[in-house]
Amino acid sequence: MNEIRSDLMPDASLLAGRDNARSRALLRSGLLERAGETQFRLIAEHVRVMLDVPVALVTLVGSDRQFFAASPGLPEPWASEGGTPLDMSFCRHVVEDGRPVIVPDAHGDPDFCHNGAVEALGVVAYLGVPLRLGSGELVGALAAIDGQPRPWTDGDLKRLASAGDLVMSAMAERLSDARWRMIFEQLEEAFILGRLRRDETGRVVDWVYEEVNRAWYALTGVLVGSAVGRSVRDVLPGIEDEWIDEFAAVVETGEARRFTRRVGTLGRWYEGIVRPLGEDRFTVIFLDVSDRLAKEEALLHNEARVRTLVESMPIGVALAEAPSGRILIANRRLGRLLGVEPDSLPAVSDALFAGLREDGAPMARDDHPLARIASGATDSAALEMRTGRPEDGGRWIEVQGSAVKDGHGRTVAAVVAVSDIEGRKRDDEQRTLLNHELAHRLKNTLAVVQSIATQTLRGAPDLATARASLGQRIRTLSQAHDILLAGRRDAGSVEAILRAAVAPHDPDERIRLNGPAVMIGPKASLSLALIGHELATNAVKYGALSVPGGSVEARWSVGESSDGSSVLHLDWREVGGPAVAPPVQKGFGTRLIEMGLPGSASGSVTIHYEPAGLHCRMEARLTELQSQDEV
Repeated sequence: MNEIRSDLMPDASLLAGRDNARSRALLRSGLLERAGETQFRLIAEHVRVMLDVPVALVTLVGSDRQFFAASPGLPEPWASEGGTPLDMSFCRHVVEDGRPVIVPDAHGDPDFCHNGAVEALGVVAYLGVPLRLGSGELVGALAAIDGQPRPWTDGDLKRLASAGDLVMSAMAERLSDARWRMIFEQLEEAFILGRLRRDETGRVVDWVYEEVNRAWYALTGVLVGSAVGRSVRDVLPGIEDEWIDEFAAVVETGEARRFTRRVGTLGRWYEGIVRPLGEDRFTVIFLDVSDRLAKEEALLHNEARVRTLVESMPIGVALAEAPSGRILIANRRLGRLLGVEPDSLPAVSDALFAGLREDGAPMARDDHPLARIASGATDSAALEMRTGRPEDGGRWIEVQGSAVKDGHGRTVAAVVAVSDIEGRKRDDEQRTLLNHELAHRLKNTLAVVQSIATQTLRGAPDLATARASLGQRIRTLSQAHDILLAGRRDAGSVEAILRAAVAPHDPDERIRLNGPAVMIGPKASLSLALIGHELATNAVKYGALSVPGGSVEARWSVGESSDGSSVLHLDWREVGGPAVAPPVQKGFGTRLIEMGLPGSASGSVTIHYEPAGLHCRMEARLTELQSQDEV
C-alpha cells in the first residue's frame, strides 16, 4: 500500500500560525487537563488488540511538544512523562499534513529515519490518523506503533480510522455527562467492565458485570440488558472456575493476560485480553473464535484417519494447537501414562504439562516440550520427567515433540510422543548401584584382608600354620568376590550362596545357617550374595562378630501369602554383641540391604536395632526369586 503523505512541507510561517491556532484550540477544549482519561485509554487498548501492535497512542500536538492522552504499551520513561519533544514525534506530521501517515519501516524512510522516536521509543512501523475537534481544528493523532517493519494494509488503515472516529466522538462529548459506554456500543468486539467479588476472608469467589456493550450480548446470546449488576455465576450458571481465577490473578498481579478459552455452558470459544484497572476492577475485550478454531482444527487433521493412526500407536501421542497448547487429539495410551481419562484430556490440558524433575521439584509448564514448541521457541524438543501421580509415586516418561507448520512456515500445532521409560530408568539405577558396589568393595578389600591377617596371626601357634591359614582365608575371600562381582549363571541354593558370601568374615564359624533347600535364579543369587556379604561385614565391624562370644543365626523358610503365592522368609539375627543403634546417616550398605531381594516390592525388608543385637527380616515372592532372568 502506498504511503498517503504529502511530500511538500508548508512554510515555517504557516506552520507557526497553525501551531498557535492549535494550541489555543487545545487550551479551550481542556483536553490537555484530561489526558489519560479512561475512554481514551480503552480505545487505545482496543487499537492494540485490533491491530496486534505493542503500542497505541492518542496524542495531542502542541506548539513545541506532543502530549499523550493515552499511551498503552509505551516504554518508560516516556509513558510516565506523558509526552515528548516534537523532534521525537511522528504524530506531528499527521497534524501538519492533515491526513494519515503510513510508515512501514522508518529505517528505510529518509523522512523518518533520523526522527528521535526511532532510537528512544523503538518506533519502526507507524500508522497514524488525524484527530479533529468539532470545530474542525486538527489537534492530534491516533497511532499504532510496531517495533518491527510492517506492511500496513488498507484494512489496517480503515480500522484505525474507525477507532479515530471514536476518539473524536469522545472529544466532542467531553463536556457532557454522557457515559463513555456509548462509545463502546459501536465496537464489534465484546467489552466488559467488571469488579471482583470477595467473601468475608478476602478470597475472590465471583465477579460482577458493571458495564457491557451490545456486542457482548450478541456474542454470548444473553438477553440484552440483563447482565449489568449481576455476577458471572448468576448470568452464566455452571461457568468454569478458570474464568474467575484468571481474572482475579490479573487484578492481584497487575499484569494483563490474553486468553483463548471455552465457556462450556455456551459451547463457544472466546479469545481476548483482560487488563487490570485497580481497586478490584478490570476490563475485558474479546471475540467469538469458535468458527475460526473449528476451521483450524479441520485443517490440522483429517478426523478419522489421524485419530485411527494415533490410537494405533504403542506410545502416548498428542496433537496440540499453537500457540494456546489446547489438546486436539490424544490417544488412550497417553491417558494411561498420565493417569487421566483420554477423552478428558482436551478439557484438562494441564494434565499433560504436570510433572516432576529428578529431584522431585515440580516442572515449570514453560519447560515442557509441547509448551516450548507451541510458543514458537523451538521446532523440536525432548525431555525426561516423572508424572506427578501421587497414587503410585509417578512414572518416568520421555516426551519428544515437533512443530507442525503451515504453507507459510508458521507453527500451527505441536505433536508430542510420550514413552514409558520406567523400566529403562530402573535398569540404569541398578547398573549405577552395581557400579557403586564395585567401588565400595574395592575400597574395603584391603581392610578385610588386613582384618583376616591380624586375626590369623594373633591365633596361630607358628608361622607355617599362620601362612597356611591366611592363604586359605584369602582364597575364600576371592571366591566370595567372584560371586559379588560376576554373579552365578546357573541357579543356586540359598544356603550355598549365603555360605560363600559370609565365609570370609566367619573364620571361627560363628554364623549359623539354618533352612530348607531352596533354589533361586541368577539375579536373586547375586542380590542375596550382596546382602549376605553386607550383613556379615557390618557384623564384623560393628555387631556380634566384632567381639568374642558373639554369634549370628541366618534362618529361612517358605510360607504362603494371603493370595496363595509362595513367599521366602529370611531372618538374620545377631546375639552376644555390643549394643547397636540406628546409624545417624545411612551408608551405601544399609541402603543396599533395604532394597531387599527381587520380588520384595510386594513383600518387605525390616531392620530392628534390638538390645540383643541387630535383627533383619526379608520377604520376597519365590516365583520372582526363581526367575531365570540374567543380571
